[in-house]
Amino acid sequence: MKAVIYTNRREDRILEFANDFPEFEWTIVWSPEDLEAAVPDATLVLFSNRICTPKVGAALRRGASEKLKWVHSHSAGIERISTMGVPEGVPITYSAGAKAPVCAEHAMMLLLALSRRIWELNAAKARHYWARREMNFTIRSIESETLVIIGLGGIGREVARKAKAFDMRVVGISRAGMAEGDVDAVLPRQRLHEALAEADAVVIATDSDATSRKMMDARAFAAMKPTAYLINVSRGEIVDQDALTEALQEGRIAGAATDVADPEPLDPASPLWDMENVIISPHVSAAGNNVSYRRLKELFAGELARFLAGKPFLHAYDPDAAANRAALRN
Repeated sequence: MKAVIYTNRREDRILEFANDFPEFEWTIVWSPEDLEAAVPDATLVLFSNRICTPKVGAALRRGASEKLKWVHSHSAGIERISTMGVPEGVPITYSAGAKAPVCAEHAMMLLLALSRRIWELNAAKARHYWARREMNFTIRSIESETLVIIGLGGIGREVARKAKAFDMRVVGISRAGMAEGDVDAVLPRQRLHEALAEADAVVIATDSDATSRKMMDARAFAAMKPTAYLINVSRGEIVDQDALTEALQEGRIAGAATDVADPEPLDPASPLWDMENVIISPHVSAAGNNVSYRRLKELFAGELARFLAGKPFLHAYDPDAAANRAALRN
């Protein structure tokens, strides 16, 4: 069987699939044109959700034949792959939860950096100044504080688990579900502003779709405490960037840390770059390939075993279920 990896990074760890899964004859391509040329006799195509575009989808449809039986995303996100136009009837699987632990680790790092005021530490270091006296009065502890997590998928649940280790109170915002495990309470999205009013920190971990874009707008920031922090490890378009900038400039929230932007990369002229209480992380929350690749490989191995045995995939995209969720949200 032939498999194709479509990537834009020649150093990507995902290229190790070619050695780790000898069941396939692997071809690596770097452009839509190369994808179209390589895919006619392929059984499987492996994508990263982040780099999929309508142009990539068009190349896939032009080149694919009846031999194509499977499209796999080595990302947990799937919104770009599912909308770029995969040939009808070809199942799409995705790497649900594979990078959730490391993304949650990054979110907690950003939260701790804000609460422990890393910018003041850096400023004092640059001046060779021992700022113990001043910082004794500015540093916060997150113990007993309320963390609101928007989205209780794999990443959100992992953030909750890690936050409980710091003795935080955790409130989830979810389209469905009840409080369980590491979450003290769950509220529906309709009660987002109510939850934001309680939050000492907010972590965005939900997916991006028509119902979540710019859900963190001026009204949302107005609902937050002036001492609260915002951390985004999901998608940039979930936050109204202009509203965030204004909220920070006017002191309506205490700080922000964002691993994403809208658009990416963040505009060099953005005022966010120059705000000392803003941490800019260049979409690296899922980095940490020493662990992430192992998880991606284990998940893919499970799906491959099901594929070879003729069994249903465990993590398969269901467009009907997605449509049903959208209907429920609207």
